[in-house]
Amino acid sequence: MNELIKSIIDLISSIEPWWTIILIPIWQEVLFRYLPFRFFYLQTGKFWLIGIVSSLLFASIHFYFGKWFVLYAFLGGIVLWWIMVNYGLIAVVLAHAFVNIIDLLFGLRKFLIK
Repeated sequence: MNELIKSIIDLISSIEPWWTIILIPIWQEVLFRYLPFRFFYLQTGKFWLIGIVSSLLFASIHFYFGKWFVLYAFLGGIVLWWIMVNYGLIAVVLAHAFVNIIDLLFGLRKFLIK
């Protein structure tokens, strides 16, 4: 198992920053925003319920960064949900990519990881 994790980390490291700037925003936004939007929100119209649940799931996958980052990811998830509902998938992917670029440039993550 440790070898698998090391292999994954090595692969991700070899494709940085593209992993963080392009691939992560695309797959996370499709999984945590677009699919809930398409299959739950459009059917029910329950903005807050779907947004909170999808943001909790989004935040939970960031547990390895620590509790403050999970809170940041949840709040960011709510904002990204609002962008998804109001502006669509392309806009939310671009917003997520922008946040990741800012983090890579300025290291904002180091203030939230504890």
